[in-house]
Amino acid sequence: MAANTTPFRSGDIVRIRDEKWRIVRHVSYGSAALVEAAGCDVTNRNSQAGFLLPFEAIDRLNASSAPRVVSPRRWRHVARRVLAEATPSWTSLRAAARADLTLIPFQLEPALSLARGDGCRFLIADAVGLGKTVQAGLMIAEVLLRQPDARALVISPAALRDQWRDELRSRFRLDAEVLDAAGVARLTAHLPAGVNPWSVQRVVITSIDYIKRPEVMRSLEALTWDLVVFDEAHNLAGRSDRASAATAVGNRARALVLLTATPHSGDDEAFGRLCNVGNLNGAHPLLVFRRTRTDVGMATSRRTTLLRVRPTPAEAAMHAALTAYARLAWNQPSGAGASGARLAMSVLARRACSSAESLARSVERRIGLLADAGPALAPQIDLPFAETAVDDEEPEASLRSPGLSDAGEERVRLHHLLDLARVAAGAESKLAILRRLISRTTEPAIIFTEYRDTLQRLALALEDVDAVQLHGGLASRERADALRRFTEGGARLLLATDAASEGLNLHHRCRFVINLELPWTPLRLDQRAGRVDRIGQARKVHAIHLVAAGTCEESTLARLACRISRIRDAIGLCGPLPDERRVAESALGNHPLPDIDDARPAAPGGTVPADLRREACEEAKRLARSRGWRSASTDASGNWNVETRPVIARLRSRRGTVAGRQCFWAFRMTVTNASGRVVWESLVPLVASLAEAPGRCRSRIRLVLNPHHPAVEDAIGVAQGETLGELRDTLRQPLNLWMRRERDLMAAMRDRHARLSVGLLQGALFDRRNERLAASQAALLDEALSRSAFRLRELAADRDVRCDACDLAFAAVVE
Repeated sequence: MAANTTPFRSGDIVRIRDEKWRIVRHVSYGSAALVEAAGCDVTNRNSQAGFLLPFEAIDRLNASSAPRVVSPRRWRHVARRVLAEATPSWTSLRAAARADLTLIPFQLEPALSLARGDGCRFLIADAVGLGKTVQAGLMIAEVLLRQPDARALVISPAALRDQWRDELRSRFRLDAEVLDAAGVARLTAHLPAGVNPWSVQRVVITSIDYIKRPEVMRSLEALTWDLVVFDEAHNLAGRSDRASAATAVGNRARALVLLTATPHSGDDEAFGRLCNVGNLNGAHPLLVFRRTRTDVGMATSRRTTLLRVRPTPAEAAMHAALTAYARLAWNQPSGAGASGARLAMSVLARRACSSAESLARSVERRIGLLADAGPALAPQIDLPFAETAVDDEEPEASLRSPGLSDAGEERVRLHHLLDLARVAAGAESKLAILRRLISRTTEPAIIFTEYRDTLQRLALALEDVDAVQLHGGLASRERADALRRFTEGGARLLLATDAASEGLNLHHRCRFVINLELPWTPLRLDQRAGRVDRIGQARKVHAIHLVAAGTCEESTLARLACRISRIRDAIGLCGPLPDERRVAESALGNHPLPDIDDARPAAPGGTVPADLRREACEEAKRLARSRGWRSASTDASGNWNVETRPVIARLRSRRGTVAGRQCFWAFRMTVTNASGRVVWESLVPLVASLAEAPGRCRSRIRLVLNPHHPAVEDAIGVAQGETLGELRDTLRQPLNLWMRRERDLMAAMRDRHARLSVGLLQGALFDRRNERLAASQAALLDEALSRSAFRLRELAADRDVRCDACDLAFAAVVE
């Protein structure tokens, strides 16, 4: 038995647990080591596994290093396998070759930029449907493949956690752990005391609403992450505890990725805050990838239809009464409650566009709130992403502020409006048109509305059609069941709110999107259509907007939507979109329509636009060749053809492809750093002319292709030196960047004494809680700093690279 601490080389054949394995990588950690291996026995083919030394018994199988003369067919199989595993450059992507994804060049750019060391903070702000999750997943897989002890954290909306886990598993073969309160409790129950459940898994997925809790942040204080991904990052741009948690975690990330199709909501200050997440000392620019369908050569095939719906007489009377009341309240003299009154009018107008029944419910609620209220106080207006209520619920808190100075007149107007809304709810024109649309096709469709109670009204109106509901009040299992039923064909319609549909991929199931009302936040229109208008959608997408004719929905929202659509059709992108406040000013305050800039939004300082299109195209071609070689080097059952010895052969060239007789050698070069860790493995080629053909004699072929011939050894020595020189040049930029980032992480931890949480105890006068807390924080700080110090030593060791081995992989005489 070989000593378990003996270093193994890539390609070594070993026996572990009575099975043969081929060593992929050997990484030393002091007296211990991690061995990554690929199965090459009958029982473990296509398997990948990691083994920890010296705790695992490993037998090195004696294999002769003498080249074996094989047939041309066998030689091609071995050569293709070796070529498939090789990377021509240290910055070449390694995870993409085995990933289950279509090689689209622009999707490789962020991972390439990360590998090159261009930066450590990334904003992927591609248009909806261009595969931001795939790009971030590729970055995660690349980091984990290059750094065996690396750990990644994905922070997404709670509704998208399972989707992230499934994507990482199916596309990149990464097992990720979803951690929430139940997940942490489950892991803790099976771990030894004192082991942090957040530190066990290499990939952790959680939600921003979970980690923002002080007790959860406390458990993260001793941890740093090699890569942190924030999905739907626009939710982190406000002034909220979500944003505070994102900033805290971002300051513990060696690399950080922000994903959002809508980085700029019209608020320059919020956009600046988003772009500053994780920017330690202001020294780490944000690399911005912002591509539209036009940019990547994927022009949209979406057809958008604005369908004017004539209101019933009862609905027309309701809208007229509401408009008169809302504009009267909007134009009241400004005072302490003016902003609250305008917010209430905006809510009522949005509810009226949604459904008469929703408006009736809100008006009735407002009457009760105003009757119960004491002296009028300015309400606390929720921030856009505050968690005081689920987004698709009735915004009750916004209905408290009086709208008119004459309370009696306001009560009369509200009671009159309530009567009109109740009458209009008896026969709603949009629901009638919707039923007609649904009856004209048998295709599945998604119907969007802003509010949950409108969703219930939709369900009743369409009760004779198989439909499932998706809204913010569903538990995770209920949500998963609803999606499964729709995607598997058990339901024809998906009735959804914006709060529940963010980030979903439904393009394989349907292509029809119907909006019951136009959202007052214009960016939501693209997000809704983006559920089906995505890469992989094989048919033309149809988006239908139902617009109440003669209302503010037609005069303001529809015109705004058409203007945005025209700009996007022309150039693929428009500038910052107006927010809900500016839309309400136009709809209710008689302000002109907000300007829509047809230019890209100005980036704040510290952001750098990234463009690696040329490099990504070349990398996509290389990866396609690698995949082709990998496919060609498997047998009929899909298993790898494993050869433990270098192979040589005599080949016949196609006419005109080789001038004269030539010898080809390919040496597998293993590069390690000063601490013995494998930094890179590649192939070093060598070509020489041959004066005399060796014929079919095997001994003559071995003699001609002898890798130990002095001339061959001299030539390969020169090639090794050149390769190492190029590698040192390539490593200089990323190593400098990563070492600077690591030092900034350590400085930030020292400044905050490793604290992330904001809910620490306040010590009493006569207890020792402060002392215990200080001791605990000191221990956490020491633990975190020691890990960063180890990381710095490893990075410093990477500056001193050397050739650990350069063994023949295959060679041939070509005539």
